[in-house]
Amino acid sequence: MKKIVLLIIVIFLMSCARTLEPTPENINKIFLSKDFTFEFHKKDGVCESLSFRNDYLVYKSDQPTLRREITYDEVLLINDFIQKIVNKHVKDLDPEANSHYVIKNTAYKVIIVPRQEDFYFAALIKTLKLDG
Repeated sequence: MKKIVLLIIVIFLMSCARTLEPTPENINKIFLSKDFTFEFHKKDGVCESLSFRNDYLVYKSDQPTLRREITYDEVLLINDFIQKIVNKHVKDLDPEANSHYVIKNTAYKVIIVPRQEDFYFAALIKTLKLDG
């Protein structure tokens, strides 16, 4: 019985995503999976996310979930936006106390806390025509 519990604990620990520093190399590791999520966490605990599965984009917010194909130009726009927030990342800001972004897949997770709290992806959502 102890071996089974130990095995379950080991499997659980191995299945958790490892948190990495927000560097282009680490973010590219996540992007290479072609199955990842980009989340925006507001100070009040509300979360919006863009998930990418195969060639589909899934937008989750307090509105109904939207799923559609994504174009190459939209991928470039999203990559540009992510690069901008990575450049504004501040290491000494606490994600729990500030709005922050999370880029993750099943293996890795990167937390980005930009200096500008209002550097929010509302413009990105509007440009992608996801705001209904």
